Amino acid sequence: MSVEIDTYMSAVGFIKTDTGRYENQQYNVWDLLPRNVLKDADGDIYIIDAEIGKKK
Repeated sequence: MSVEIDTYMSAVGFIKTDTGRYENQQYNVWDLLPRNVLKDADGDIYIIDAEIGKKK
């Protein structure tokens, strides 16, 4: 699942900075671990409990 999370976040414009942490020019996202991501039968990923903060 971690590779799928990395691939998804990259596709939506985020760079991985550490395990479960991503950023782009506007936001930091953390706690994005497999326990906080669901995947449906079609392979779509749903983030359910990540933390998001706007960069200053």
